[in-house]
Amino acid sequence: MRPPARRATGRPRAGRLLYGVSLAAALVVPVAVPAQAAPVTVAPAADGAKGQELPGMPTALDPRAEAVACTPASKERAKKQDWSRQRLDLDRLHRHTTGSGVTVALISTGVDPGAEGLDGRVTAQGQAADDCVGQGTFLAGLIAGTGGPTPRLAGVAPGAKVLALRGTDRRGQPDPALVTAAVRAATTAEADVIAVAVALPRKDTALTRAVAEARKAGAVVVASATPEPPSRGSADEIPSRTYWPAGEPGVLAVADMLPAGARPDAALPTEGIDLAAPGAGVVSGGPRGKGHYLGGGVAVATAYTAGAAAAVRAQPVVLLHSPQDHVVPPA
Repeated sequence: MRPPARRATGRPRAGRLLYGVSLAAALVVPVAVPAQAAPVTVAPAADGAKGQELPGMPTALDPRAEAVACTPASKERAKKQDWSRQRLDLDRLHRHTTGSGVTVALISTGVDPGAEGLDGRVTAQGQAADDCVGQGTFLAGLIAGTGGPTPRLAGVAPGAKVLALRGTDRRGQPDPALVTAAVRAATTAEADVIAVAVALPRKDTALTRAVAEARKAGAVVVASATPEPPSRGSADEIPSRTYWPAGEPGVLAVADMLPAGARPDAALPTEGIDLAAPGAGVVSGGPRGKGHYLGGGVAVATAYTAGAAAAVRAQPVVLLHSPQDHVVPPA
C-alpha cells in the first residue's frame, strides 16, 4: 500500500488516504481540518468527565538546564480507559485486526524495549534504547502496546512490532541529521510504516531523498504536521507554514484533535493537513516503572495514525471511495 500522490493544488485525495472498511475509518478523520479551529480552553480529562490524576508526559526536556534530568517513573496507574480509545473503539477493532506481522518504525526520543506491554516486540537501534524524555516509549504504547495488566489500555495495533529510532537528542530536541538517518535505517529494515513524531522547520535535501526512497520501497510514511506549540509565548505570533517531512509528497501529515474534533487553540497553524487523530488527555506508559502518564500533542496523534496504518496493512481490506470497490491483499 502506498499513499496517493498529491494533486497539483497540494491537497490530498482525502477520501483515499487510508484504506479499510468501518473498522479503520473511525480511527482517524481523513479530511483536512482547519489550520485554526474554534478555541477550546479546557483540555479534556483522561476519561472524559471525571478524569484521572496522572503525571504528564513531557514532549521534551528543558534545553537550558545544565544537567539532564530524565522524566521520573509514574507512581500512578490509570483506572479507566481514556476517551481516545473509547472514541476509536479499539476493543471492537482488535476483534478483527491487531497489526500482526507489521513493523512500525517510530522516530522519536527512543523507546525502552523492556517497557511494560512492549517487552519482546521492540528493536532499538543505537542510542534509541535510552529514552530519557519518555515520549517515545509513551507513543510506542499507543501504536503497539498490549496494555500489560490493563488490556483496555492497549495500543491500536498490539500485534505489531516496533523499530525504535532516535530523531532527537537526549533532551528531545529534533535533529535533521538524526531524522534523515532514522528514515534511511527504517527503509533498510523494510519497515511497513514509518512514523516521524517530530517536525522540522526547514526542508532538507537529504531528508527529502530519504523519504522518497522509503516510499519507493513501499513504506507508509506518517509525520507530525507541526511541532508542539511553544511553552512560552503565543502560537498566534507564529505564521502558518509547512513543516518537514510532513510537507514531502506522499507523506501523511497528521494533526491533533480534541474530543469535539477541533484542533487545540494553541496549535501551530499550517496547511496541507491530511489526517487528524486524538491528541489530548491520552493515557500510556513510560520507560521507567509500571505507572501511567497523561499526554497529548501532535506526536500522540501521529502515533495513533501509525497504529491505524499498521492495523490496516495487516488485513485484506476494501478500497474505499473507488469507482469500483475491490479487495486489496495485505502488504
